Amino acid sequence: MNLRKHLASEITRLDGRITFVDHLAGNAEDVTMAVAWYPPDDAFDHYPNLKAVCSIAAGADSIVMNPSLRDGIDVVRVVEPAQAEMMSGFVIWHVIWHQRRFATYLANQRDRLWKRLGPRAASEVPVGILGYGAIGARVAADIARLGFPVKVWSRSAKPTPDGIAGFHGADGLTAMLAESEVLINLLPLTSETRDILSSDLFNRMPRGGYLIQVGRGEHLVEADLLAALDSGQLSGASLDVFVGEPLKPEHPFWNHPGIMLTPHDACDVTRPAVGKTILATAEAVEAGVRPKDSVDLGRGY
Repeated sequence: MNLRKHLASEITRLDGRITFVDHLAGNAEDVTMAVAWYPPDDAFDHYPNLKAVCSIAAGADSIVMNPSLRDGIDVVRVVEPAQAEMMSGFVIWHVIWHQRRFATYLANQRDRLWKRLGPRAASEVPVGILGYGAIGARVAADIARLGFPVKVWSRSAKPTPDGIAGFHGADGLTAMLAESEVLINLLPLTSETRDILSSDLFNRMPRGGYLIQVGRGEHLVEADLLAALDSGQLSGASLDVFVGEPLKPEHPFWNHPGIMLTPHDACDVTRPAVGKTILATAEAVEAGVRPKDSVDLGRGY
């Protein structure tokens, strides 16, 4: 219902052949494409001739990990430059929040304490980024332009421009973490990245580091974050995504002085981008070719 409400007008504008219905009118055998977001476990079992499933977001993990997804079905995600721009602005704000110690100034304001902390140069605050896809590349480039030393990590080696150091693999992750005062998580959710933000990872960062978590809620081991904050291994964390959303009122994150919360609002794809992706996917299925921006199911993203 929400999908139809938000996208029907855009889809109609792009292509009047596409409509949304509550229930399938016709034969399940006729369905060759689906649009989904957190589908039920048996969602794709009902459609034997399904060729593609189009996500309505940049992430597609809820579809890729669906038990009814089978070989021969392409999973398509939305790729939009404007989303990378939104994410970059959001992340930069939090990097500077840590660099300039605005949390301390906010606490001092509440206490009516006039105390200058002295500015820190961007060059003194190394930033590490987990994930170097389209969004990670934009975030890394924008942060580097502000003068922060930037390092990026990906599962396999990727070329990086001057001013951005690239790391990959297990050894590369350890090396990057050791040099990252601020750590930004932009990883996709896969079986390999689930629970990656744990005590083991935090303890490999410099003491007093800062976490910016904008990946997936399932990346973070919440108890380990609280322990790292309470021990001083991390000085703070900015969290935008959570395992359970909305966050329950009794959750300890709400009142922790070292945590800045936002309600999964770092960025979003636009309705026109979703509409164009659905249309392009439908045309590819109709033409018998693999849709653009299909997920590599072997990697999970």
